[in-house]
Amino acid sequence: MFNRHIRTLLTIGLVAGALGFAPPARDVVKPYSVYHNGADILFAPEVAGTRRLASFGPWNLGERLGDDKPLDKRLNLYVVVPGNQYRSPRSEYDHNLVVNKYMVDGKSRDWDIFWCFLLDPSLRDDLRSERELLVAKHDTFRPADLFDIKDVPAHALMAERVGIKTMADLRRFRRRDGSLPRLLILPARLAVRASAVLQPMGPPRLPQ
Repeated sequence: MFNRHIRTLLTIGLVAGALGFAPPARDVVKPYSVYHNGADILFAPEVAGTRRLASFGPWNLGERLGDDKPLDKRLNLYVVVPGNQYRSPRSEYDHNLVVNKYMVDGKSRDWDIFWCFLLDPSLRDDLRSERELLVAKHDTFRPADLFDIKDVPAHALMAERVGIKTMADLRRFRRRDGSLPRLLILPARLAVRASAVLQPMGPPRLPQ
């Protein structure tokens, strides 16, 4: 009788352990919208097995791959700061998301993440294509004499993510004539796996 009670307690303990002490379910990042040449694309991250998220501020972009070093075979996901697509209570995290390709077949691919920091205050903050980003990267502007790092639209996140906190830190990006690129594109050293497909079109809107 005593042995039977021991076996029963052990069984209950094992069940309770399986239910109460099992590792928590992994958080899955829900699909979100990105831009490709201005079109809305549905970007759906997949589980990578690392249990580490590619995140900044309140935003999660997906579970990180084991190898974060940028690779030529990967596609590009650009985080454009600032932007109008995603807004947060802290404006330094406002951003657009842009991809350089989407999948017709819906298959998942690996993506390198790049920071795109607006330096020129006169550059509009709603860039939606890789071409616009590359043009802004190669265009330049000449900061005024009293131009300060806090005049840079992306200064807060730039300091947080890549340690650029003063105008002296931007010196390595200056051209020979003293100008700066209107936009910096820098590797985030983050990579995710995801599919990217065109957003389904809804029914046509009736004229008002």
